[in-house]
Formats: sequence, C-alpha cells, structure tokens
Amino acid sequence: MEEVVIVITDLYLTSAAEAASIRGIELPGLARVARYGSGHVLEQGWRPWLAKWSGQSELAQSAPATIVAAASRTKAREVDGRMVWIATPVHLVAGLSSVHLDVRGLLQMDLDTRRALAQDFNAVFTESGFRLEALSSAGFLLLGPRIDDLDTVEPARVLGASVSEALPAASTAPRLRRLVAEIEMWLHSHPVNADRARHGRLPITALWLWGGGGAREGIDLGTEPVIGSDTTDTVPASFVRGAALAATATPIPGVAFGHDPYLHGLWRMSGSNARPMPDHFEEVLGHTSRRAVFVLELSQSFDEHRHWTIRDALADLDRRWILSALDALRRRDIGRITVIANDHRLTLGSRDPWKLWRMPRPALTALQ
Repeated sequence: MEEVVIVITDLYLTSAAEAASIRGIELPGLARVARYGSGHVLEQGWRPWLAKWSGQSELAQSAPATIVAAASRTKAREVDGRMVWIATPVHLVAGLSSVHLDVRGLLQMDLDTRRALAQDFNAVFTESGFRLEALSSAGFLLLGPRIDDLDTVEPARVLGASVSEALPAASTAPRLRRLVAEIEMWLHSHPVNADRARHGRLPITALWLWGGGGAREGIDLGTEPVIGSDTTDTVPASFVRGAALAATATPIPGVAFGHDPYLHGLWRMSGSNARPMPDHFEEVLGHTSRRAVFVLELSQSFDEHRHWTIRDALADLDRRWILSALDALRRRDIGRITVIANDHRLTLGSRDPWKLWRMPRPALTALQ
C-alpha cells in the first residue's frame, strides 16, 4: 500500500483548556512521525485537503453540510432554494460568567436513538420550517430556509472554550438562533437524556449547527444504487453546483474508514462508500486499494470508555493506529504515513527514519 492517512478530527489546541489537559503526554508514535517526518500547515483544515487527496478538488471549497447531504436521504424536490446544516449533539456547561463546550462534549448516539430523536424533532418543530434527519454515519443533517452570509464554527474547534463568539449572533440569524434556544429547551427534559443518565452518559444539551450551505449544490436530481454495496442506500448520480455540473462518478483510488459524516458524503460523491472503523489496523493491509484513510474521533473513545480523559484517548489512538502504521512502514507494507490534526499535516516516508540528525521533540509541538 502506498499511503495511510490518519486524521484526528477533534484535536484542536486553540483552546487553553484543551491544550493544558494534554501537556506533557507521552505519544511515542506521533513523536516519531514529528521527529523524522515533514510538516505542513493546512490553512483551510483537513476537509478541503481530503477532498483534493481523494481526487475531488472541485469539492474542496464546498460547504461541509453540502458534502454531508450527499449521504442523506433528502430528495432534491425537498431542498430547492433551501440550506442544510450539520447538527452535532453536544454537552454545554454553564459557568459563572459564560457557557462552555465541555472538553468531552462531542457526543455519540446509536442510529436508532438518532432516528427516534429526529422523528420527535420533526413532530415538535413541524411549523418551524426546519427538518432534522438522522445520518447513517453519525450526527444529524438539518434542512431549513436559506440564510446568506452566515459563518459558523465547527464545535471541535471550541472544545473546552466559551461558546459565546462561536455561535451565530441573534442579529445576523435571528430565526436560526431562536431555533437553537428552542432546541435546548426541548432537550432539557427529553427521554433520550433520561436514558443517557441511567447509563452514565453526558446529557445532550444542544444541537450545534454548523457548516451550512446551499442544499441544491450537493444533491443531484437523480440517484442510483451504490454499485457493489450491500446497503440499500442511494447516492447522487453526479455533483451539481449552481448550473448543472454533471460528470460520471470516478471511483476514489483509496479506501476510507470512519464515522465522520463529511467523509461518508465525500466518498458517496464518487459512487463509493466509506466503511466503519476496523478493529485492528492490520486489517487494512490486505485491501486492494493503493491508499487508505482513517478518520478518527477522540469523542468515539469517550463514548466507549466513559471514565477516560483526553490523555487516555490520545494514548490509545497513538498505540492502536499510529504505532501500528509505523510498524507497517518499517516492514515496507506501506510506503508513507500522513497524520493530520490541529490544521497540521505530518508526513513520514519509508526513507525518512534515516534522518538521524533530527533531534527528538515533544509530539504535540509539531502540531502547533
């Protein structure tokens, strides 16, 4: 295999609280990549980079929700002239002077629970003009009226920090801001949260709306079955943006693993399917694809291990995925490793470990 890419979607060190929580942590795999590899800043983040890496450069500037919509069941006749947003379940914490997004506040839910929550939302908010859809990958897609010139921040960038400046202002998007407040009240005593409390999980206090874009941009007028898939889902026959831009879907020269909705939408755009995470890294080595990408979330570890801290989740990720990839690189089973986090890309080739003159440095400094 030529290359393995490992993306950590929710490790951003812009928050002082998050950076302090992992200061001094030992990450031998990442430290080795940082010492011998080459680093680059991703000015626009990992999503546009992945679109280009997958051979779909024309999608790099599209709104994240527009890409996510490609993996939804929304029909084109339902979205003409409207917008879509990614709706991420989060846990907010009220402090003395501000509201913060908990460091562990990106929450996971199983598909049946997401579908039940979406069904209840659509019953309660039927007159609002908004509709919620549970995505098969993770999280939700919100369909609603068009709101121009609205910048939103993805919640992963606000972990451990105040949300006051990250949420859309009431003056620029009063209808959307009012909906956010009403969703918080709806969730406050929702049965889903009562069930989460019984199982020791953090309650869902809000749905964080972000990545909005024109719905028609990413949803074609027709759909076709996924070739070679064991699922009954459908995918867009082509990509439409503004005027009709139709092209035959070209398979991506790589296999993708993860739950991230953007990843699933991007691979659907090419007529392919992203896959669930394997249990072990070695499972990917026998795949016929030349390249592979793993899109990982620390929040997934928090859901599986409820008493873990960020340090625990990072150490586990380093051991299971980065160190395993380094072992495969040493055996020449793969030719290159790329690790992406905090808007930085680190790349290590099979010849790079011979650069013995490079001094060791703490792993996380390479991501800052």
